[in-house]
Amino acid sequence: MAERDWMYSCWQRGRPTCSWIERTKEFLDFAFSNHNIVQYGTIKCPCSVCRNYFRHERGKVELHLCQNGFKENYRIWTAHGERRDQQQQDFEGFGETDDMDGMLADLAAAIPSISDEEPTAAAQAFYRMIANAEELVHDQTKHSTLSATARLISIKSQYNLSIACYDDIVALIQELLPADSKFPKDFYSSKKMLEGLGMPYEKIHVCYKNCMLYYKDNKDKQKCDYCDTPRYVDGSNKIPRKVLRYLPITDRLQRLYAHEQTAKMMRWHEEAPRSMYGTMDHPRDAESWQQFNVDFPEFAKEARNVRLGFAIDGFTPYSITAAAYSCWPVFVIPYNLPPGVAMRSETIFLSLVIPGPEHPGKNFGVLMQPLVDELQELMKGVETWDASLKQKFTMKATYLWSIHDFPALGMFAGWSTHGILDCHHYLGDTNAFRLTKGGKASWFDCHRCFLPMEHEFRTQRNAFRKDTVVLDGPPRKLTGEEVEAQMNLQVGDRLTFNKEHNWTHINGLWQLSYFKRLLLPHNIDVMHNEKNMGEAVWNTCFDIVDKTKDNVKARQDLALICNRPKMHLECCEGLL
Repeated sequence: MAERDWMYSCWQRGRPTCSWIERTKEFLDFAFSNHNIVQYGTIKCPCSVCRNYFRHERGKVELHLCQNGFKENYRIWTAHGERRDQQQQDFEGFGETDDMDGMLADLAAAIPSISDEEPTAAAQAFYRMIANAEELVHDQTKHSTLSATARLISIKSQYNLSIACYDDIVALIQELLPADSKFPKDFYSSKKMLEGLGMPYEKIHVCYKNCMLYYKDNKDKQKCDYCDTPRYVDGSNKIPRKVLRYLPITDRLQRLYAHEQTAKMMRWHEEAPRSMYGTMDHPRDAESWQQFNVDFPEFAKEARNVRLGFAIDGFTPYSITAAAYSCWPVFVIPYNLPPGVAMRSETIFLSLVIPGPEHPGKNFGVLMQPLVDELQELMKGVETWDASLKQKFTMKATYLWSIHDFPALGMFAGWSTHGILDCHHYLGDTNAFRLTKGGKASWFDCHRCFLPMEHEFRTQRNAFRKDTVVLDGPPRKLTGEEVEAQMNLQVGDRLTFNKEHNWTHINGLWQLSYFKRLLLPHNIDVMHNEKNMGEAVWNTCFDIVDKTKDNVKARQDLALICNRPKMHLECCEGLL
């Protein structure tokens, strides 16, 4: 282990030294000489960004390593041909199919030392599970009880085996193993062993049209209260028409505090020094984060309280040739962690899997209800064990904001993103209009009201829209209380929809007592906007047929809106 310290010690002032470069070339020679791990001239890139998740050719791997350095604690090159010793294990990521022990090796230090307080029941279950990582199934194997059980349950899930089938397989394995083996005897014992992972899983029946959940007071109903659709498929086998998968987040947030190193990182947002240049290097520097601290000082006083972000988007799980099917996962991100850790796949929690075949539309809030209920309980607090301070504390968690593309915003926030009122920031108070010929909504010349009152653009009568001077100030952003009052008044009013408002439904997050006081409850993922805008500019500049925005209808609308006669359409007699 010590002889690999050059991977980090020879990296000085953010740059590799000559010694580091020579030894890195030796590492690449070693990796590319192992034909078992080289695929089509590529290997897993061990840089601190790729982290053995992605494959590249040698030149690109070398460039990544020189730019980013090696991933942390990669002193045993298991992803590049070395074999791991039983006492030296390190999780490398994807591709290590049956290396559960390696994944949990760094958690061995999580078992607490003697202290005045005992860990909570959830933390004790977690530590018992870690102990199983070092207990071998029997003396003649290198598999631990935990790794063997985890892999067998993974096979059950992958091939959709029944519990009876699982029990029969375990019974056969028991007959093949010595009598003193530690292997669990059935599926129930296997689940008890893995309960320390803190990943409970619930199946909640849903109306086929997403009208309601068969949940809490409605769990015994046989048909939907709104559309009378039966709960089960025709027949006596009681197969539900649609099922919502829900993975609670409380246990997983507690698990972050069960390991000493991770528990320290959960306080990073409060304890780490801030940028000396005044730049924003973490969500803690955002105005909405700081405003929440002002509005809820008791919550902000405890650095271990968790700020959560939601990420929502839909995808098609099947091939393009298959029938259309839209599935909507909801991910939860704890923002207490450092920026380099918060966005890792292992610290992003899958909380909901909303089934298709169609997108949930205005019933998205109905399907979010289990998560909203859990957020209400988390704001009250839950007893948690802090392994870094060896003490119990009351952990609270709050929703801070959501991240999604523009179409998903309409479903999540309840404000439709179609038509001239689709701005969710100022709601209906905009000067947007619909193009006469093109028929699309346009926000042309809506920007001048945001300029300083003395700006020269405001008085240019024909530089933008013809014969138009803008002297008004920007529209006023409504407070959370005003938005809530307007929403409760206008939701369901079809006569004024898309004329005075765009409310389609009330988002379940409004049930949270603090939601109305959030400064920025929703964020737009600009990736899709940048892509669409870039394609539009490219296609227009290169005049790509059927894709350019500079078409006949656009020129006709231009003549109606702007005073730019040189760009108007002209009738060429020779072409008639």
